[in-house]
Amino acid sequence: MNEIIVINGQSVEFEVADSGVFATSLDVAQVFEKRHADIIAKIAEFPNDEFRERNFSLTERTAKFGAVMRSEPYYKITRDGFSLLVMGFTGEKAYRWKIEFIKAFNLMEAELNRIKTAQQSSSLNLQSKFAEILSALKEKSSQADEFKQKYYESLENEVVLLRQVANQSKKEAIYNTKLSQAEKENIIKLYKSGLSQAEICRQTNRSDAAVRNAIRGAL
Repeated sequence: MNEIIVINGQSVEFEVADSGVFATSLDVAQVFEKRHADIIAKIAEFPNDEFRERNFSLTERTAKFGAVMRSEPYYKITRDGFSLLVMGFTGEKAYRWKIEFIKAFNLMEAELNRIKTAQQSSSLNLQSKFAEILSALKEKSSQADEFKQKYYESLENEVVLLRQVANQSKKEAIYNTKLSQAEKENIIKLYKSGLSQAEICRQTNRSDAAVRNAIRGAL
C-alpha cells in the first residue's frame, strides 16, 4: 500500500509493506532541495554493513531525461535510514521538513500496525471458526457412526426375526400338511417300536391329531 503526503509542496510517496515503511531518496532530494546525485553519493559514503543493508534498499526506475528514456537508480529508505541521511541537513527549513517526514513515518507505521493487528485478528477468527467447524464435523461424524451402528444392528435383528418367522412358518406348513403314505408308515413304525404318541409328534414334527389318526388307521 502506498500513501501520498505533501511536504514542502512536494508529493512524497510512502510505501507501506510488511517489512516496514519506506520513503525514497528521490523524494528526500526534492523536499530538501538537494541534487539526487548528491543524495545517492551521501548514501554511498555509509559503511556497507548490516544497518545500511536493512535501511537502504537500492532499486531503479525508468525516467525521461530530456528526450532520452533511461534507468535511474534510487534508494528505498526506512525511518532509521532517513534519520541518518538527513542528520547533517541544517537550518530552520530543514528542521521543519525533518519533523514533517518523521510525522509521516509515524502515521504510516501506525497504519501498518493497524493493518497487521486486523490481519492477526482476522487470522485468529478464522482459526477459531475453523476449529469450530472441525469440532462440529467430528461430532456429526460421531453421531453418524452411532446412527450407522444402530442401523446395522436393527437390520441384523430384523434378519434374525425374519428367519425365525420363516422357520416357524415352515414348521407350521409341515405340521399342518396332510400326511403322506411314507409318513404314515414311519409313524406306525415308531409307534410299534414303543415310542409314545408325544415322542412321535416331536420326531416327525406333526400334530397330535395327525399322529393319532395315522395310528388309528393302522389298528
